Amino acid sequence: MNVGFIGLGNMGNPMAANILKAQYNLTVHDLRREMGQSLEAAGATWATSPKSVAAQSDVVLTSLPGPKEVEAVVLGENGIFAGLNSGGTYIDLSTNSPTTLQKIAEIGVSREFHVLDAPISGGVFGARDGTLTIFVGGEQADFERFQPLFQSIGDHIAYMGPIGSGHVTKLVNNFIMFINFAGVCEGMAMGTKAGIHPQALLDVIKTSTGDSMYLRRTIDLLLAGEDVNSAADLAVKDVHLAVELGRELDIPIELGPLVEDIFKRFCDQGRGQEDQLEIMRDFMQRSGVDVPKRKSS
Repeated sequence: MNVGFIGLGNMGNPMAANILKAQYNLTVHDLRREMGQSLEAAGATWATSPKSVAAQSDVVLTSLPGPKEVEAVVLGENGIFAGLNSGGTYIDLSTNSPTTLQKIAEIGVSREFHVLDAPISGGVFGARDGTLTIFVGGEQADFERFQPLFQSIGDHIAYMGPIGSGHVTKLVNNFIMFINFAGVCEGMAMGTKAGIHPQALLDVIKTSTGDSMYLRRTIDLLLAGEDVNSAADLAVKDVHLAVELGRELDIPIELGPLVEDIFKRFCDQGRGQEDQLEIMRDFMQRSGVDVPKRKSS
């Protein structure tokens, strides 16, 4: 099978590398030419545009920042749909708007393409290790057909329902995660400023009802001076998309806008490209709490 991959950033590059390791013929593209060099060295083919990727592929995957980038790459003059052959498949791995993906799918189906939304969870480490969780929406027959491809990048692959269902699931996941993140910021600052060592707090909360995967992950990284390797402005985008979805569904969304505002105020200082864990470090410092400095620059 000939596979195309567009978007070779922190998540896309290791996912593409794992697809290559699974012995697929891989063609890649990114706005930054240098992002494909390691993949080319491992056997991938570079293409100069999304259209060129699609023309050489049976299935094309994208891992992009958000809805506007996905629309441009798929529907643009030199986009995927301009090059994909009839019967070809497009799979979006991005954290995207369900409405945007449904629009793309309608256009794709009218041109005899197959479309799946398959956003992923598990971070850079999961992308590198091939242990991502993948939430898939679309026709179940297409989901079954691409199981081997999904298994090259993830170890927990779930069919969620019709097109857009994968993106809904991812937004719900990230909405819960980032609300948890805000609670961890305030709670850990409170306990630490009251005189309890953050490691002692973490150790006991891990055995208590306040435990969560994200608490463990963020505080372990914070105390080690490490990063989560995801930009702060992506957190704003994810929460905003979830809030929009909630409002479309006429749900009384109250916590989401508060968390979005916290993250946005951080990014509005010109810090949107900094790591998401810098939001927590910044909050701790503003609270008068000392935290280990970042090891990486």
